[in-house]
Amino acid sequence: MKILIIPKITEPYKDQLEVSIETKLIYFLHKCFKNCFIDIAYKFEIKNNYNLIILSGGNSILKYSNKNKDKFRAKLDNFFLKKANLNQTPIIGICHGGQFLAKKYGLTLTKDIRHVGLHKIENLSKIVTNFKSVNSFHNLKIKYKKLKNIENLILAEDGSIECFKIKDKKIGAIIWHPERENSGSKQQVIFFKKFYSYVK
Repeated sequence: MKILIIPKITEPYKDQLEVSIETKLIYFLHKCFKNCFIDIAYKFEIKNNYNLIILSGGNSILKYSNKNKDKFRAKLDNFFLKKANLNQTPIIGICHGGQFLAKKYGLTLTKDIRHVGLHKIENLSKIVTNFKSVNSFHNLKIKYKKLKNIENLILAEDGSIECFKIKDKKIGAIIWHPERENSGSKQQVIFFKKFYSYVK
């Protein structure tokens, strides 16, 4: 199993961009896929034939930011989404990555600080979940909308979309951070493996 992670981009000093990956995400992926090989994208190239590309959390959507780090991240996300589609590689967005995919495929993002924190979920999918709530670390939510190309899988209690799949494509999104869910972490691993199988 070969996985490519599109990292968070930081700018600790002016004009100095750096890549950042949470160790929790790496540990989580190794729990999901034993002996997996993980690569980190830092330039615009594909080194291997990957089984999964992950658009990780971090950064801000360009509609809400004009910073260099967010512009560079958007370029990375766009490049690897295009490559994933061309190569038929499954791609999963987590938090920011999911918001990027939502905007790309016609869903609407709105700011709502009340969305941050623990909230209950409603599972509309056939993917069995053994958890009833998730913890959000973002103040943007995806407005519920029925679109022909979107399969809404899990909703938050406020009606916003927490998980979706693009129909007829190997693209999915999870808006919470499964790697940060300390309580019920085993259930998150089980869910993520099933979600990956559904997306691919």
